[in-house]
Amino acid sequence: MSGQAADLTVAFADGTPLYLQVAQHVQKLIDDGTYPVGSLLPRESDLAEALGVSRHTIRQAISQLRQRGLLTARKGVGTRVEAPQDDWRSRFSANSRGGLFDFARATELHFKTRKTVEARGQIAAEMGVRPGRKFHYLSGPRYYAGDAKPFCVNEVYLDPRLRHVVDDIPILRVALFNLVEEATGDRVMEIQQDVRAAYMPDHVAHWLDREPGDLALKMTRRYLGSGARLLEYAVQYHPGDNFAYHTTLSSI
Repeated sequence: MSGQAADLTVAFADGTPLYLQVAQHVQKLIDDGTYPVGSLLPRESDLAEALGVSRHTIRQAISQLRQRGLLTARKGVGTRVEAPQDDWRSRFSANSRGGLFDFARATELHFKTRKTVEARGQIAAEMGVRPGRKFHYLSGPRYYAGDAKPFCVNEVYLDPRLRHVVDDIPILRVALFNLVEEATGDRVMEIQQDVRAAYMPDHVAHWLDREPGDLALKMTRRYLGSGARLLEYAVQYHPGDNFAYHTTLSSI
């Protein structure tokens, strides 16, 4: 289907960079077989005209898809489709991102609180955002599938424009940042994780059947997309006496 005409109609939305929306649209055309593996995409100028965007936007979108291994470009040949989909398993080592997916599949996050909040003070500093920025906030206990007692409590901060991603999900059984990627067309390029001792807040103590102020382990993760854009901020509290971290160091 190299160079074959295709329906490239797309409705762009506010809130997500245009080149990411274009990249997401082109990926869908690859996934549905409009441009199968081995085929060539139309020329940049043709794509730009069909989508009603600049050639610079098309170049940015193609660059995103090349970074994901979906496309390759050769001078005098064109832009070739190399893979049918973006496989998250290959993006991070098994000890990091893959582990997060395994963790999400083996557990259930029950959302009990949903509201709009403003990031101020310490939380704004931890998130790396300007004070007063609004977020869609969710929190609730997390269970191992089948267990009646939660083992930790999660808090999640999302851009308010991504509220629709979670509005219809009472119990989360997948990695949320993967849903965010699908909704935005952006891709998590880096996950920054911090682990520190903390005192258990009241709402956390309630769900874990502990006393407010008990020692807890607080894990925070910043999910950054292209251009270091914050896609999601997540906080996880574990009872201090129930958490263990194991690693093995080998000599070389």
